[in-house]
Amino acid sequence: MSRWPLDNWHLKLLSLTIAVALWAFVVSSDRRQVTRAAPVEYVGVGPNVILVGAPRETVDVQVEVTRWTAARVGPGSLRARANLAGLGEGESVVQLSPADVQAPAGATVVRVAPARLRVILAAAVERTLPVVARLRGAPAPGTTVDRIVVDPAAVQVEGPRSTIETKDAVETLPVNVAGRRSTLTQSVGLALPEFVYPTRDRSVQVIVEITPEASMAGRQQRSGR
Repeated sequence: MSRWPLDNWHLKLLSLTIAVALWAFVVSSDRRQVTRAAPVEYVGVGPNVILVGAPRETVDVQVEVTRWTAARVGPGSLRARANLAGLGEGESVVQLSPADVQAPAGATVVRVAPARLRVILAAAVERTLPVVARLRGAPAPGTTVDRIVVDPAAVQVEGPRSTIETKDAVETLPVNVAGRRSTLTQSVGLALPEFVYPTRDRSVQVIVEITPEASMAGRQQRSGR
């Protein structure tokens, strides 16, 4: 049996080592820095506060990459995480460092700008409020809106205490009844104030019963007897 793979094995191993070292040197020396926009994800918000104001949505991230990894550093591959754990109500400044940026393998985050983010937290409360359907337009001539049914009739919302405690009800987005001659059933979203969010139901079903005016008048006469 031929032993040629084992002949001069030490020279072959030395050649392989040199080749690997040369490849690693070429790869590591061919590095450049690029700057990309990265979305900011705010994490660690406490259960009794809510993020309000206009928090920064992106930061500029300077990344050092090789020629082989440059193509992987693009939109969606970088993400900065701002940790708000332990912050209370009011205005705070959160520090961002390269360690707070998630980057693809082979990419080294060098710098984040800005490195300090201003955030505002407000005391948060939950409250159940009735839902009021908001109509747009008028039904066809000779008809009238007889009854409006909203299901569910109330929703639970969460938001800043200063906003929630001033609300007596939640309105729906406009339900267009212009020119309608018959009952309308529609799933519609909620018209919520800024920084107020539903905890469960994001939409409700609205039934707008439209009847002829003569029928409505007859009903009123019968009920008045």
